Amino acid sequence: MPIPQSSVTRDVLSDGSVWLRAGPCSFHYERLKPGIVLMTIQGNDVGQFGPATVDEVAAEFSRVTQPLRLFVDTRAATGPARQVMETWTEWFAANRARLEDVVILVSPESQLLHLTVSIARHLSRTGGLIRICGDLNEFQSAIRSAVPDYVVRPLQPV
Repeated sequence: MPIPQSSVTRDVLSDGSVWLRAGPCSFHYERLKPGIVLMTIQGNDVGQFGPATVDEVAAEFSRVTQPLRLFVDTRAATGPARQVMETWTEWFAANRARLEDVVILVSPESQLLHLTVSIARHLSRTGGLIRICGDLNEFQSAIRSAVPDYVVRPLQPV
C-alpha cells in the first residue's frame, strides 16, 4: 500500500538541489545548467510521492524556453510500481515537445528495472526521446555532451 503523500519531505539544499523523501525511497534533483536536470532515484517508488516526482522535473519548464534534457540515475533504484511507470509514461508522452532527450542509467544487473524502463519508453510513443544506458561511463559521457566538466558523483546516503 502506498505511503500517504503527506509523508513526503522536500528539502532544498544549499546548492539548490532538491531531495524528495518518502519511506524507503528518495529522489534527488540537480540542475546542472539551465534546461539540464539530473534526477537520482534510490529505493523503491511504490507511488508514495504522488505527482511530486514529475512536478519537480516540470518546474524546469517554467525556468527555460529551450527543451529540457533529463538525465536519470537509477543505479540504486529497485524499480517502480506499475502506477508509477504509467505516470512517467504519460508524462513523457504529454511533454514530448518540451523534452530534448531523456537518458536513463539502468544497471545491467537490474533486469526488471531495464524491462520496466523499456516498456515505458515503448508505450510513451516518443520515438528516440528516451535512451537507456547500461554503463556508468556511457551515462557520464551523455551528461558531458551537455555539461563538459561534469563527473557523476557517488551515491549519497538517503
